[in-house]
Amino acid sequence: MAKVRPSIIEQTGTIGDRVFYTRFGKLFSRSKATSFNDNKSEAQLRQRALFKAMQHTSSILGSVIQRGLAKEAHAHGHVENNEFAKINKQCFSYTDGMVHIDYPRLILSTGPIARMDFTNCHADGLHVELQFEPYIGANHANPDDVVFIYAVEFQTEVCQLVACVERRAASVAFDLPDLSEETDKPITLLGSDVTSSRHSNQACLRSTSVTFHLYAIVEAANTACVSTLSPDEKKAAKNHRNINRRVSPSIFIGTITVGSAN
Repeated sequence: MAKVRPSIIEQTGTIGDRVFYTRFGKLFSRSKATSFNDNKSEAQLRQRALFKAMQHTSSILGSVIQRGLAKEAHAHGHVENNEFAKINKQCFSYTDGMVHIDYPRLILSTGPIARMDFTNCHADGLHVELQFEPYIGANHANPDDVVFIYAVEFQTEVCQLVACVERRAASVAFDLPDLSEETDKPITLLGSDVTSSRHSNQACLRSTSVTFHLYAIVEAANTACVSTLSPDEKKAAKNHRNINRRVSPSIFIGTITVGSAN
């Protein structure tokens, strides 16, 4: 991908073996594909499965990465889901026709704000209480910064903001989403073939338990009150992507399983 200097004639589309396109108001150029590999080779199947899994996972985590990766994505001329895929390649692996995802290592935000350490987590059913350090060593974190906590259930594709609290609070209590009705729906696992997916769905239907992954990011107080853009708003204002947000690197808090197998 190469950037193109502004010219009197605005170039878009295909000219010869070059493809011109715009992104975030900037003009880019790339070579036109002239040859294709066997789309059924092992390498192609692997790459296709990994890409599908990355894009699907980023769509589930959309509300988090819109808040946490917008600035980084804009700096590289990407959208958030492509930035997510670029920085999380090491979390996706492909073995025996299945994609495996290392959820605790996923990076959902990057930035200069100091992150905190979670010191205690207590769960009673859907009710959760967390304690965290408001400061880290000699780092003078702003106590007005806001901690955002997201609960993600990847199988039912639920990602919900469950709490936001000022950093100075050092603790927060919240309720997880009630997914008791969602567990009755068939679930398709990423990267699985038809047979293994059917067996996994049947296993899920026999279980009433759901596992939530908890993630947190810290955001500067001056932008924390500004909501992320909805898909419709992003279409209406493509150049406005909340790029002024200042956030911390994402924190994986842990997993909480609610319910039990029948």
